[in-house]
Amino acid sequence: MRISTTWNHQLGVDAMLEQQSKLSDTQLKLSSGKKYLSPSENAPAAVSLINLEQNIKENQQFQTNIGAARQRLELQESSLENATNVLQRIRELAVQGMNDSNTVTNRQEIAAEIDELNKQLLGMANTKNANGEYLFAGYKSDTVPFDTTTYAYQGDANQRSIAIGPSRTITDGDAGEAVFGVYSAGTLTPGGIDNAFQAINRLSQDLKANTPNSGSLDDIDRAMVRFETTRASTGARLHALDDQQNLNTDYILANKTTASAIGDLDYADALSKFSLQQTSLQAAQAAFTKVQNLSLFNYIS
Repeated sequence: MRISTTWNHQLGVDAMLEQQSKLSDTQLKLSSGKKYLSPSENAPAAVSLINLEQNIKENQQFQTNIGAARQRLELQESSLENATNVLQRIRELAVQGMNDSNTVTNRQEIAAEIDELNKQLLGMANTKNANGEYLFAGYKSDTVPFDTTTYAYQGDANQRSIAIGPSRTITDGDAGEAVFGVYSAGTLTPGGIDNAFQAINRLSQDLKANTPNSGSLDDIDRAMVRFETTRASTGARLHALDDQQNLNTDYILANKTTASAIGDLDYADALSKFSLQQTSLQAAQAAFTKVQNLSLFNYIS
């Protein structure tokens, strides 16, 4: 019986190619750190890894949203804290100016300081964030919220909602009119003026005319309540962001841990397999060389 030399040669080549392929796959896995190089190796695991990766990316986007919302809310909180301090000073001056012991000159001096403080307050209401967006303009973030001459509101009443979790959104700011009061184009009577800037301006005018009206204190107090209410809401939202950020962090970590368990390579096992495959390849190469050196007559029985 004769055994084909070509057949033996092909057997040797096939054996070497098989071992080289296995060794190459293991080398790629060692370099990539992945347990599977293609979905066909483990289809259920591949589907699970895709879902886990999607969950991770989605929650990382929530974290990015939280960062953006926090930046706006912290700026709003800072602006309102400063605005509250300015308004408190204006109230102190208003009480001082209403004292009957004041002269006309005294009241005019007080009114001049109030005018400067009103400009400062208006600047806070027209604050921009790091992206150049007006903080208190609602959706019209590229529009100056309050006219610097008439104090009319030029933004809108909308609040931007942003997703911070799988089923949770938060508003990242407040519209100017809700914070600083509604502008009125009609007759302004102290005690019934809602817009903070108009109320302060009317207070100043009355002091300059030496006819201060105690109703202005009610207007200022009403503005102060709005500031404090908005600040409390802002603080609550900042706290909610912290809580949700922690939840998202835990969820991302859990998904990464699960994905690692499914798809990450066991290096100890892979290195052991790599060593065995190297030995098998060397054995196949040795066998091929031996067969090549044999005479055709060794296969004749």
